[in-house]
Amino acid sequence: MTPRPATPESPSATAEYLSIGDVAAATGFTPDTLRVWERRYGGPVPVRLPSGHRRYTREQVIWLRRIAEAIAMSHRPSKLLRLSTGELARLLESRVLDDARADEVRQLLALASEHRDAELRHRLEVALRHASVLTVLQTLVSPLLVAVGRAWASEEIGIRHEHGLVELLSDWLRQQRALREVRGHGSLVALATLEGERHGLGIQMAAVIAAERGNRVKLLGTDLPWQEVDRAARELRTQVVLIGISLSSGGIETDRMVGQLRAALPPEIALAIGGAGARSVRRGPRGVDCLDGLTGLDQWLAQRAPPQRPASLL
Repeated sequence: MTPRPATPESPSATAEYLSIGDVAAATGFTPDTLRVWERRYGGPVPVRLPSGHRRYTREQVIWLRRIAEAIAMSHRPSKLLRLSTGELARLLESRVLDDARADEVRQLLALASEHRDAELRHRLEVALRHASVLTVLQTLVSPLLVAVGRAWASEEIGIRHEHGLVELLSDWLRQQRALREVRGHGSLVALATLEGERHGLGIQMAAVIAAERGNRVKLLGTDLPWQEVDRAARELRTQVVLIGISLSSGGIETDRMVGQLRAALPPEIALAIGGAGARSVRRGPRGVDCLDGLTGLDQWLAQRAPPQRPASLL
């Protein structure tokens, strides 16, 4: 049985070690989470400096990124943190092997790693000719983001490739939303992430789904204090507010902000949360719906924000 990433008992002068803050920034797990896991599950075990400060290896960072990916697949940390490196790898690979479009996703990853942006965009456009935008987002775009994150975690690609793909997909998603907003006459849907959450692709994908359903869309942006989301919703007179929560921001503090936002918003404004961080919430605030993926969002919008015909057609 292959053990988890080994941790030397004392720092080496030649090894590269990271502080707990650096590890938190690199993995999305808070320092408190790392300490709790160490105490409760026995890992990751840090190197201890004479001062008592924790230090971690690059190998442990890669392992933690894979843990984050498995949590996004709805696996419990209590199970994952006891797996060997090999067992964790097989668990992650099982998702790819079950994906009917695995080969296509790998081809898109290769294009991203080679900066062949025009070809990648063309492949996405071709996919849209044969499937709905919801299907393309679920079976190509979302798995591609997972694959890129995995390749970066294992250092197969650089951060430049990951950032480049994010920018390409951001542009493409804005284009898809703009094409659909032309015919939107339904409820006004505002989307944002709360303070501390800088990942924006999730709410951009959600915005495309909302526009596809005939809704009007307002992207408020990322990293917003909940008070600003409340003010914007009132100013816009929006009917729906959607909040994206990734693994990097999911936790007690975000739950608290969501609860404060719900308490501040008028009761007639529907509030929902989505994303990998939202899925880990066992019990959210009353009056807040937790959406299960893009399909869950699509179904929820069909009930809470049904499309309306323009006044000229009534």
